[in-house]
Amino acid sequence: MKTHTQSLTGIKPRLTKSSLGMLIGLAISGSAVAGDALKEPALKSDLAASRMVLDVERVGSNLVAVGERGHILISADEANTWQQALAPVRVTLTNTFFVDDQFGWAVGHDGVVLKTEDGGRNWRAVMDGNRANELMLGRAQARLAELEEAIEKAPEEQRETLELDLEDRTYMAEDAEAFADEGPSRPFLDVWFKDRNEGIVIGGFGLILHTTDGGETWSAWFDRIDNPSLFHLNAIARIGDQLYIAAEAGNLYRSSDWGQSWQMLDSPYDGSFFGITGSDQGRIIAFGLRGNAFQSDDWGDSWETIDTGVDATLFSGTLLDDGSVVLVGAAGVSLHIDASGQVLGTDRDPARLPQSKVLVSEQKQLLIAGAHGVHAATVSGGKQQ
Repeated sequence: MKTHTQSLTGIKPRLTKSSLGMLIGLAISGSAVAGDALKEPALKSDLAASRMVLDVERVGSNLVAVGERGHILISADEANTWQQALAPVRVTLTNTFFVDDQFGWAVGHDGVVLKTEDGGRNWRAVMDGNRANELMLGRAQARLAELEEAIEKAPEEQRETLELDLEDRTYMAEDAEAFADEGPSRPFLDVWFKDRNEGIVIGGFGLILHTTDGGETWSAWFDRIDNPSLFHLNAIARIGDQLYIAAEAGNLYRSSDWGQSWQMLDSPYDGSFFGITGSDQGRIIAFGLRGNAFQSDDWGDSWETIDTGVDATLFSGTLLDDGSVVLVGAAGVSLHIDASGQVLGTDRDPARLPQSKVLVSEQKQLLIAGAHGVHAATVSGGKQQ
């Protein structure tokens, strides 16, 4: 079990381009006008499809993409043309998740969670950073009060053990109060739903919320995961019948009960992870900062290094039918890696711009989202002409 030796007293982590990766850093600049951006709808723009896209998902026969300035796009022809959907905010949107061809959620900066019930055509806000801060603060204060009461009532011989948690809980409460005073500054970075009702959103500075009614109400779940330093929770994915979270500072978590509890895995790396993918047979690939990637064949119990041959940060990956995986990232990097972890091919987009998401097209080629929208690519990573 990994432990944190850093002193927590008086320390509040700050969101930086290095800690969340260059790609997300590029999009953060749009958060400066948080108040207006949470209240005003995204502007319609003929250029929306050629701007920064951070996520693209297949929704029935369509594609739904999200990105900067609250842009939400829908394509019915495999990314050849796009229509901009209505969005109630103009903050950068970082990720989406759909449970079927109607119900989906999008998350983003300033603690935004949006919900659609018509396949992405219309959206409404079900969470913002102010409400998220209130939930985190309320839970942190309640946990601190519970511990203080337990210490007061405990026999002398038990108090020392209980007091070991007091510093962490005090820090959590003080930090939550500081974030509440600061306003909606923390981004949500990923979202996963089990069905139309139960889901989890995660984000910067240890943000993690849970819902059982499709996002109408939420609970703070930071105390269900071992993250006292409030490291960023960057990605969440279901692999087999388990959930995985890839996080800052080399932290990897696994849950076998849909997020009710989390086990911290023995991580192979101390740098940040930005993505995790895998197969139902227990193969897991975790990847992140400076081209670091690792593979496990036993659900994350042990890891082997993948020699990627690149130092560009990796943001997204997708498994292909033959068991190989494609990873994409900063500087236009695309990697094709076989089932044993050997790199089959490396390519860079000529413009060397960051690539944020990769998925397989209906033609068994690739669709890659990034700084200039979504483009088609061959499996080797080369852009189609």
